[in-house]
Amino acid sequence: MRTPHHLALLTIMLIALTGCKKDKTPPSGGGGSGGTGGTGGGGLVTSWSPVVPYPDDVVTFTGGPFNTTPGQTSIMVVNEPFEILDITATQITARPPLDMFIAAGGYNAPIITNGGVVDTIPYMFWKRPLELMSLLDNVDQFTSGAVSRAGDSLVFRATGCTPGGMSLSLDGVNIPGPLAVDSDYICTIAFRLPVQFGTGSDETFITTAELRATNGDGRTHTLEIPYAPTPDMRIDGLELLGGGNLFSISALSSNGLVLNFRVYGRYLNALAPWTLSGPAPASGTLGVGGYPSEVPIVLIPGSMQPGTYILSVEGAGNLYAFTLTP
Repeated sequence: MRTPHHLALLTIMLIALTGCKKDKTPPSGGGGSGGTGGTGGGGLVTSWSPVVPYPDDVVTFTGGPFNTTPGQTSIMVVNEPFEILDITATQITARPPLDMFIAAGGYNAPIITNGGVVDTIPYMFWKRPLELMSLLDNVDQFTSGAVSRAGDSLVFRATGCTPGGMSLSLDGVNIPGPLAVDSDYICTIAFRLPVQFGTGSDETFITTAELRATNGDGRTHTLEIPYAPTPDMRIDGLELLGGGNLFSISALSSNGLVLNFRVYGRYLNALAPWTLSGPAPASGTLGVGGYPSEVPIVLIPGSMQPGTYILSVEGAGNLYAFTLTP
C-alpha cells in the first residue's frame, strides 16, 4: 500500500524528469550553410536550414503544421524579434534581428510561437561573421605600425575564419599560399605578400589597397589597408668575384677579363645608384628589375686608367677599393 510519503516522492521525481526535457548538454555546432538539421525542444519545429547559419542569413524553420494566419507567429531571442518573411503549413522563413544575442558558446535559444503553441530550440548554433579587423604585425619590419609592403610577412586580426579553404586577394589579385589561419574567437591570418606585387622605386610612397578574405564557404570581407608597393630593399654587401685588390690592365685586357662585382641583399631596386671614384670615375644604377637578391656590376679595365679606385653602392655597408697598374 502506497503511503502519502511515497506519493509525494513520486510526484517530485515526475516533475524533475519533465523539467530536464530541454536542459541538455549543448551539442557540437556541426553542419554547414545550406543543410537541414537540428530538432526543436517542443515538437513544433523539427529542423532548420542552414543548420549553422551566419547571423545575417535567412533561416527556414521546418515542422508544423503551422498556423498561417498573419500575426499568429513570432520568433524571439532574448526579447528581440526575428523578421517573419513567409509562412506555409510546413515552413517559417525568417531573418534574425540585427545585433542578435549569441552566447559565448556560439548558440542561443530561439522561442517560436505559432497560433498559441510555443516551442524553444535550446541550442541553435551560429557561425561567427567573417571580419578582417586590423594588421597585427609586419614581421619584416622592426617599427611598430609599419605598413603592409610588397615582400613582407604579415599577420592580420580577424573573426570567423575557416582554417580550410580560405583565400586572400589584394586589389583583386590572388595572394598565393600558404596561409596560416587559426580558428580562435579572435583569429589570425598570416601570409607573405609576394615580391611580385611590388612596383616602383620609391620606398617612401604609401597608398591604400583592398585586402579581401574569402572563407571556405564563400563568405567574404574586405579591409582597406595602408600599402607600400615598393619592397623594402636591403643591401648586405659588395664583393669582387675571385677577390683581389691589385690588377694589371694589360694582363686583364689581353685575356679578355673584366672586374665582375656582386651586390647582394634582398629586394634590390633597379634604381639604386653605384659610384666609382678614381682616375676614371663612373656611376650607374643596379638596373635589374624584379627586385632580385643579387645584381652584377661589370667594369672593363681596358677603358680605365691606372690608379686606385673605390666602388660604392648606396645602402651598402662596405666599399671595395682596388688598384690598377698598366
